[in-house]
Amino acid sequence: MLLGVVSCVCWVLAARSATLPSEGKALYGPCVVCHQPNAWGSPDGNIPSLAGQQSSYLQSQLAMFRSGTRVGTAMQLVSAHPAFNNHQSIVELSDYLASLDPNPNPVKGPGGHRRIGQEIYSRMCASCHGIHGRGDARSGVPGFVGQHYPYVRRQIEEVASLHREFVPRDMVVVLGNLYGDQKDAVADYISRLDESADVLDSNR
Repeated sequence: MLLGVVSCVCWVLAARSATLPSEGKALYGPCVVCHQPNAWGSPDGNIPSLAGQQSSYLQSQLAMFRSGTRVGTAMQLVSAHPAFNNHQSIVELSDYLASLDPNPNPVKGPGGHRRIGQEIYSRMCASCHGIHGRGDARSGVPGFVGQHYPYVRRQIEEVASLHREFVPRDMVVVLGNLYGDQKDAVADYISRLDESADVLDSNR
């Protein structure tokens, strides 16, 4: 993980001396080391997949990293690149990532309590993130399809522990009331949202 952060920093420093790119694909260049060329995240699932994510959500997160509202060493360095002084560049990068196909094989959870995860997701998450986890472009709600279990599980813990103070209060309350195994289960279910309901039904 540390090597990835150092590599991202090196890419950013090198990019500062180059001509600033204007298209989304070129703007994605410094992100490749950590998020991979296809934007499917790290093989171990700790760095998130960005491919197919809602553009509006990506734009808001880049703005939060730039302002320091959301903390992440590598991302704050990347978002501080002069290219992103121009909001249009943020839009172009976000639109490019949104246009990519989601990761077809994200790192999945252990699979032991998938039915519980489905029930929790349907009751607590689907109204905002959608039954199929596509998110909502109009309200900037992120999608989950193709996202890794380790990353989702960590985010659930951070929100539940009030480390992500910019998320809706009701989400903090909901996640904070879950037990550890319930968090495991819902993160596992989210990592499998690209699978059919029939597959889930066969694993009760």
